[in-house]
Amino acid sequence: MIEELFKENLKVFKAYEVPKLEYKVKLDANESFLALDEEILETIASRLKKITINRYPDAESQTVCQLYGQYSGISPKNIIAGNGSDELIQMIVGTFVDKNEKIMTLNPDFSMYKSYVELAGGKALHFELDEEFNLDVESLVEKVNEEKVKILFISNPNNPIGRVIERREIIKIIKSCNCIVVIDEAYFEFYGESVVDEVQDYENLIVLRTCSKAIAVAGIRLGFLITNDLLLNEIKKVKPPFNVNSVTQLIGEVVLENTANIKEAIEKIVKERSFLLEQLASIEKIKIYPTFANFILIQSENIDRIYNGLFEKGIIVRKFKDERLKRCLRITVGSRKENQILLDCLKGIEL
Repeated sequence: MIEELFKENLKVFKAYEVPKLEYKVKLDANESFLALDEEILETIASRLKKITINRYPDAESQTVCQLYGQYSGISPKNIIAGNGSDELIQMIVGTFVDKNEKIMTLNPDFSMYKSYVELAGGKALHFELDEEFNLDVESLVEKVNEEKVKILFISNPNNPIGRVIERREIIKIIKSCNCIVVIDEAYFEFYGESVVDEVQDYENLIVLRTCSKAIAVAGIRLGFLITNDLLLNEIKKVKPPFNVNSVTQLIGEVVLENTANIKEAIEKIVKERSFLLEQLASIEKIKIYPTFANFILIQSENIDRIYNGLFEKGIIVRKFKDERLKRCLRITVGSRKENQILLDCLKGIEL
């Protein structure tokens, strides 16, 4: 039977499924509610006509990496572009994790760290955050070194919680852990602090960035890996050739040439986040967690009633299967109109 040729570790592995749901208001995927400026769209359209689509793209994505280097204050020599952060996570795992070797993540945190490690035949260990989702840094370091893990993955701000680990604590983790430390800064623009300036000072540090959140081009799937020369050269051994297509590179270039628009977009999203937090705080029987991202995590004993009530009105938010988050929903910050529709619906649900 053909099944005998299947990989053993995939027999119990469940594919990541993105549900296809009908909606009127989409607040489940942490995308930006802002469309690109019309002038930027016109520039993209004009330049698209000049792409030599019959040729392979620039294998090193040099121009878009140079522009992202200017945006982030980092030399482009220390940047690899990827087909979204997901591909870059997969590259990191493929470079450093052999079968049965271990990585560690926080719980809760971004689920794809675990998925890519298990696909590679490795093992994902979880370090539990406390009941309020706070991190005991000393205990984390002790556990990482005791388990001899190869990589520690941390999203900061944390997805799906929205909380942050302060820079000094991140530095302590990097210094004290005997492993590669990957700090995933997908949401850093909404927070403002980063450790990207430390990549040359710590040989075990990798920083991940994305254009899917604040830069508002989730549809082109563009991310960046930033690290020192030693780790970068090792990761390049597993990087697929021509991994970022010509259209993605071009759109990324145009968007990164217009950083004033990015800054303006961030300010609008943060303003809407403040509005949504203030309004949610007035609703009884809903607990709100502090957030430094473009989403808000809420908790309630009546979470199923809330989710179903929103869904019936065509509003989709993120529901979780994970035990730690079974009473939580993650709500992406939308436009003022979308946020008001959400709030009006929530206030009409009997809790």
